[in-house]
Amino acid sequence: MPAPPPPFPDPAVLGRVLRYPETLTPADLPHVQASGQGGAVYFALSAEHPLRPFLRQYMLDLALRHAQIRAELRPLLAAWAAEGIPALLFKGFALAEFEYRNPAERFYGDVDVLLPADLPTVMRAVHIALAHGWRSDGQHADPDLWTHETAHLYSSGGAVRLDVHRFAVSFTDGLGQKRAEALTAGLWQRATQYDWDGVLVWRPSPLDAAVLNLSLSRTWGGDMGGIKPADYADLRQLMARHNLSFVALAEHASQLGAEATWAAFLSQCNPARGCLELDVSRSAPFLSQAARQDGLQPHLLLWAQRLRSLGRILPLLPTALLDVLWAGWAVRRGGDPRTYLNRWTPAAPVRRLPLRQLGLRLVAISWLTRLFYPRQRQLGVCVPRAYATYRILRRAGHPAVFVSGVARRGGAVVGHAWVEDDRGNIEAYGEPSNRQRFKVLLQFPAPPEP
Repeated sequence: MPAPPPPFPDPAVLGRVLRYPETLTPADLPHVQASGQGGAVYFALSAEHPLRPFLRQYMLDLALRHAQIRAELRPLLAAWAAEGIPALLFKGFALAEFEYRNPAERFYGDVDVLLPADLPTVMRAVHIALAHGWRSDGQHADPDLWTHETAHLYSSGGAVRLDVHRFAVSFTDGLGQKRAEALTAGLWQRATQYDWDGVLVWRPSPLDAAVLNLSLSRTWGGDMGGIKPADYADLRQLMARHNLSFVALAEHASQLGAEATWAAFLSQCNPARGCLELDVSRSAPFLSQAARQDGLQPHLLLWAQRLRSLGRILPLLPTALLDVLWAGWAVRRGGDPRTYLNRWTPAAPVRRLPLRQLGLRLVAISWLTRLFYPRQRQLGVCVPRAYATYRILRRAGHPAVFVSGVARRGGAVVGHAWVEDDRGNIEAYGEPSNRQRFKVLLQFPAPPEP
C-alpha cells in the first residue's frame, strides 16, 4: 500500500483544509494529502466538489490500512483479555476506530495501548504476543530502559507497531514519575470497559480523551510546545460526539492540575474559534510557560538526563569520535554513498546488539554530531549523523541499514538520510516516521529480492 505523502503542507492551505474545506481546489491536493486530513476532507466535501474524486483513492487507502491494522490487532487484544490483562486503547487508532464516523477520516501512525505497569503483567503480555507471532524490540526485557512505554511490539503481518504504555503521559520531559503515575491511575479509574465486537477493551472517559490524552500528552510530552493538525480535528470531534462543553473541559483540566496548560492549549488550538497555530516558534512560548505554571520543570530534568547520558557514554566517545570524523571526511569528499558504506561493512557475521548497547552508541553519535554540527537538524546535515551511526553499528556487528529519500516541501524537493536495521526503524534513533515522510531512493545494503 502506498505510504502517506510527506507532511509538509503550506500553512495557508492547511488553515483552509481544517476550517474551510469547500474553498479547496484540485491544485491544493498535495497540501491536503500532506496535512494528514485527506480522508476527513473527502467526507466533509459535497459529492459535487471537484476535489472529491482526487481524494477518493487516498480515502480508500486509509480505510484499507485501518482495516489491516484492526485485523492484526484484535486477536492479540482478545488473547490478553482472555488472560485477564486489561488493555486501554487511546490516541490515534482509538480515535479513528471509536470516535469518527469513518476510520478513514483520521490518519495515525502507531497504535497506543495502556497496560498495567507492573513487571509480571508486562512480561506476561509480551510473552503472549510473542506466542501469537508478534515481535518485540527487546525493551520489555530491561525495565531500566522503560520510559512511559514498556514495550514496542510488531505484528507478524507488518501492519501494526504497538506502543505499550505504562503511563498515559511522558514523565521525562518535566512532569516527574510520581505525577505521571497519579494521572494514569486516575485515567484507569474513570475509564470504562467496552465490548468491541466481542473483544473486551478499555476506553478513556471523553473528558480524559480530550484533556489528558490529547492536550497533555502533546504539551507535556516530547512534542512540548507544538500543535498538530489532528489536534484541532480531534478536539472538534470529541466535543461534538460527546457534547463536551468548554466549562466541563476546563474543570477537568483544573482537577488534573493542568489549568494553565489547558488554557494555553486552547489559545493555540480552538475549533470553536477557528484558531490553530502550527508554527512551533509561536506556540512554544505560551505552552512552555503554562507547563511551568502547572509545576513542570522541563529544562531542569532535560539537563539532568543529559548529564546521566554523558556518564554512560564516556567509554564509547573515543571510538565514536573517529566514526564522526570519518563521516565528515566522506561528506566533504562526496560521491556515491555506497562507496563508503561498502567499505564500512565488515564481512564478519552479524552480532545483534542488546537494546541497551545499541542505544548507548546512538546517543554517543548524537552527542558528537551535535558538537561538530550544531545546526545538524537543518537541511543536509543529516548525512554525517547517518554515516557515523552506520559505521559505529556495523563495527559492532549490528545489521545497520543506511536509507535516504526525498519529499516535496512546498515547491522544493528535500532529501534526508537516516539509519535503520534489518528489522526496520530503530526506536533510539528518534525518527520513527521517516518512511511516511520520505520516498526511499537508496537503501544499503539493498533489501532482498521479493
